[in-house]
Amino acid sequence: MDLSYFVQRNIINRGYFHNNYRFEVFLNLENYLPQVLFTSVDLAKTILATIAGSLLSMTTFTFSITMVVLTMYSSQFSLRTLENFLSDKTTMKILGVFMGGFVYSISSLLFMRAAISEYMVISATIGVIYAITCLAYFAIFIHHVASLIQVENLVDRLYSSSIEGINSYKELLKDKSFKDDLNLKDYNFIFEIINDKVGYIQLVDHFRLQVIAKEISATIIFEKLIGQFLVKDTVVFFICSKDKITIDEELSNKLLDCLTIGKYRSELQDFNFPIQKIVEISLRAISPGINDPNTSNHCIRMLGVLIGLISDFEKGYVILKVDQENSEFIFKAIDFEKELYFTFYQIVTYAKHDVSALLSIFTALGYVMKNATDQNRDVITSFSDYVWDHIDRSLKKGLDYHILKHEKEAIICKYIP
Repeated sequence: MDLSYFVQRNIINRGYFHNNYRFEVFLNLENYLPQVLFTSVDLAKTILATIAGSLLSMTTFTFSITMVVLTMYSSQFSLRTLENFLSDKTTMKILGVFMGGFVYSISSLLFMRAAISEYMVISATIGVIYAITCLAYFAIFIHHVASLIQVENLVDRLYSSSIEGINSYKELLKDKSFKDDLNLKDYNFIFEIINDKVGYIQLVDHFRLQVIAKEISATIIFEKLIGQFLVKDTVVFFICSKDKITIDEELSNKLLDCLTIGKYRSELQDFNFPIQKIVEISLRAISPGINDPNTSNHCIRMLGVLIGLISDFEKGYVILKVDQENSEFIFKAIDFEKELYFTFYQIVTYAKHDVSALLSIFTALGYVMKNATDQNRDVITSFSDYVWDHIDRSLKKGLDYHILKHEKEAIICKYIP
C-alpha cells in the first residue's frame, strides 16, 4: 500500500519493517473529529485563498500604520524614541501572527493536489479559526497603537524605564563605602587598560570585575560612566597594586569583556537615557513648530520627579570590597550637579521666553529639593539662580515677574532653614 495515499487523506502514517514485511499504523482524523469540521478540497481552496489574500492585506495595513507611527514619533517626539516603538513586543507579535496566517494558508494551498480532490480535509476549518483569531489581534493592534501615540503614555513608559534603572543603581550602592577622591600615589604599580572599540558603554558587569580583582589581588578602578561615548585608545580601567603583578593581554581582554560597547545607547543600565528622551520630547513640544506647552510642562515635572530620586547621591567613587584586603573594585559615582545641569540646561535655553515652562522648571526644582542632601540643596539653589539669570528681560517686570519670583523663592524658603 502506497504511503502517499494515506498522506493525501490527512492520515498520519508510520511504517515498521520486520523480516521483509511492513505493517501500516495510521490515525484517521475523521474517526475522532466531528464531520462538520471537514470540507471538500475545492471549498478548502476557495476559503484558504480568501484568507491568504485578507491576511496579506491586513499585514500590509499593519506595516503601513507602523510606518506612520514611526514618522510621527520622529517628527513630534524624538528620533531616540523610535526604538521604544520598534521594540514593543505587542506590535511585533501581532505582525508575526498575520504573517504566520498567510504562510499557513499559502502552504496548505500548495499541498492540495488534484489527486486528492475526492477526499475531505480540515485545513479550511483551521484557517477560519486562525482568521477569527487574527481579527481579534487586529482590534488589539488598533487599540494598542492608539495608546502608543499618546505622548502621556510614552512619557510614562520612559519614566518607568528610568525608575527601574535608578532603583537598580541604588541597589548597587546599598551598604557600599564612598571616597571623595582617589589618591593613586598610595599604589606602587599602576597599569592602564586601553579601550579598542568606538561606541557607547551599554552594560558593565560589576560582579565579574569584582571577581577579577580578587583573582589578581589588586584594585580595579573604572573611570567612566554607563552611557558615556568612548573612542579608541581611551583609558577605561586602572589596575593598581602595592605589590608587583603581571598584566598580560589575556587579563586586558577579560577586563574589556566586562564592558558592552555598542553604536547606540541602551536603557538597560543607563537610567539617564530615558531622561534624555523626555528632555527631547519637552524641547519638541515647546518649539514654535509644535507649540504644545502643556506637554512640555508635563515632561518638565516628570523630569523633576526623576532627578529628585537621585538628589541624595553624593559624587565621588564607590568601593566594592572583595574577600581579600588588597582587592577591591572602584567605579565613578553619578555626579548629581552634572545630572541636574545636563537635564535642564537645554530646556532653560529654549524656555526663557515661556512663562508656563519657567514656572514648571521652578516647580520641578521644588520636587528635586524635597529629598536632597544639604550639599545638593546648595547645588539646587545655585541652579535656580542660573535659571533666573536666563529669563528674558521682558518677563522681569509686571505680574510675570512677581509670579516667577514667588515660585523661585518658594523653593528656597520651603526647604532651606
